[in-house]
Amino acid sequence: MEERKTAAVVLGIIALIVIFFTVILPAINDNSTQTLAFKNCVVHFKYNSREPGPDLYRASQNKLAHCLCKSYQQNPDTAVGNHIIKIYLEYGNHYGADSVRRYKNIDSIIKHRNDVLDTLVLVD
Repeated sequence: MEERKTAAVVLGIIALIVIFFTVILPAINDNSTQTLAFKNCVVHFKYNSREPGPDLYRASQNKLAHCLCKSYQQNPDTAVGNHIIKIYLEYGNHYGADSVRRYKNIDSIIKHRNDVLDTLVLVD
């Protein structure tokens, strides 16, 4: 009789360990990392769900654009300039109908990069 109680306790503990490693631990450790890179600029960002949300991805793209702006100021490169414009048009802040026309020039985007390439993410 005592052997059955011992076996039941051991099997119960093994079942709890299996549940912990298959259900609870992956839910706790659900941080994923993604990398964005272009030329010499690299941005790593972490997210807690299966895929990054649109706000986090936008902020990461804008952070990459900030790095590319610094790189462009040191060494003007057409590919880098075109990539900055592409990021701005897709992910940048547009404060009105005329902002796209006003910041179509790479020099104006770089000059106003803190305003038009916002990297702030609000998390619930």
